[in-house]
Amino acid sequence: MFTSTYRLFKFAIQNFFRNFWLSFVTITIFILTLLTINAIIFLNLMANATLKSIEDKVEITVYFNIDASEDIAKASQGYLLGLPQVRDAVFISAEDATSDFREKHKTEPIILSSIDEVGGTPLGHAVVVSAHSPADFPFILEAIETPEFSPYIRNKDYQNYEDIIKNIETINGRIQIGGIVIAGFFGLIAIMIIFNTIRVAIYVHRDEIGIMKLVGANDWFIRGPFLLESIFYSLLATSAVMGGTFLFLGSFETQISNFFGEVNISVFNYFLDNGLLIFGSQFVVLTLLSVLTTWFAMRNYLKV
Repeated sequence: MFTSTYRLFKFAIQNFFRNFWLSFVTITIFILTLLTINAIIFLNLMANATLKSIEDKVEITVYFNIDASEDIAKASQGYLLGLPQVRDAVFISAEDATSDFREKHKTEPIILSSIDEVGGTPLGHAVVVSAHSPADFPFILEAIETPEFSPYIRNKDYQNYEDIIKNIETINGRIQIGGIVIAGFFGLIAIMIIFNTIRVAIYVHRDEIGIMKLVGANDWFIRGPFLLESIFYSLLATSAVMGGTFLFLGSFETQISNFFGEVNISVFNYFLDNGLLIFGSQFVVLTLLSVLTTWFAMRNYLKV
């Protein structure tokens, strides 16, 4: 049994190097396929982290009329804090709102002069509301429209954040679809290359296969080297992609973090923590793909 296993590996390695350029092209296509898949994982990870970062900052600011009293605004704050969907509600006095407005527009003298002309505190009180999830905001917006508070509310701003979230989700969806199409394209090319590689290998070794059959070699012994060769393709491609991925992410971790700004996530650590699942599943799928393709090619072109 040990001798047979040794010979299987020996013949598989011989086949690999005898058809080196075909093997190289096959592995290259496998690598491109896996790189596309990992690029999708990376972009999806960053898109989700960006969404989470934005969602954490999403808030509704409820602006009250100038004539609305502080008691009304604070009562609305207490009411909102009582809702399970609300994470926090912060009261901002008219004076603080005016000071913040002045600070934001300190480089715009026309706006500042308009405030000075009006005098006093031209802005009303406000309550800044944050939720546990952006999905809770529609309920909160509806909840604040009670007869007790709605007559005093000037307006509520939320639409901008909602548009940003929708745009990111749309872009992320398109990236995933595009990545899947590209990965599928490379996968199809890989299947075709493996199929033709096995055909060529079988043709090259047709005399040897005939002799092996004459001396009593069984079907599995003949098929074994070709199946092992297809597993080599998957192992080498996955190993190359795994090494290249960690090398790239480790070298450019700081630059990636700076590029995505406030998104607090370590892509390198994510791939490190989930490397066994990510690259293990890719190796298994790639191996199944290559083995099934090899088996199909042998069934049609290897007369045993």
